[in-house]
Amino acid sequence: MTEVLEGFRTVLSGEYPRLLLSGLGLTLAVSVCALLVSVLVGTALGAARVLRVPVLGRLGDAYVTVVRGIPLIVLLSVVYYGLPTLGVTLPDFPAAVLALGLYSAAYTSEIVRGGISSVPAGQAEAARSLGLSRGQALRFVVLPQAWRVALPALGNEFISLILGSSLASAVTLQELFSQGRYITNATYRQFEVYAVLALVYFLLTFVLSRVVRGLEARLSRGVTLPERRVI
Repeated sequence: MTEVLEGFRTVLSGEYPRLLLSGLGLTLAVSVCALLVSVLVGTALGAARVLRVPVLGRLGDAYVTVVRGIPLIVLLSVVYYGLPTLGVTLPDFPAAVLALGLYSAAYTSEIVRGGISSVPAGQAEAARSLGLSRGQALRFVVLPQAWRVALPALGNEFISLILGSSLASAVTLQELFSQGRYITNATYRQFEVYAVLALVYFLLTFVLSRVVRGLEARLSRGVTLPERRVI
């Protein structure tokens, strides 16, 4: 026990806490940026699939099916290591954001589709009767109500992105998990380092999950959402 306590003191002293904080900041940054990509792409896909937009609707269905069948680590590797063979080279941060965002977009699409489907059809019909076009009815009437339903589920998606960002170390991004591995190599204190990482991830996701539960209690309307994948 004395040796373990000494190990924790080693891990939490010197420059190591600064490295962990730096990694945590990068983890949050890549997760937030990836969520923005996910929301933008996922909303477009979800709307196209619900409205059965010619070509786009089928492409959206195919995209969701394909991406949900690919492990995140594979998509990260394709974006970071594979695209350069096609002449497209991305730094580690944009590559991680793009891969995480596109992967999450498949699930956000399902969330948005569920939210749009939960809006009574009469809402869109009433908007059309007032002179709004189909696109205007979607933008000003249907989507605001759909987002109200989807917001708690998007909070859960953000938590999943934070956990999934630990795989971004595979593309050399110095996020929290990558910094933890560096400290492990420097101190040879595997148990203590990974225990600290586990605690940091737990506290971060615990706080976010409490926020999400609060949103669910206020906004949930019984929409059935897709089962979350295992990364």
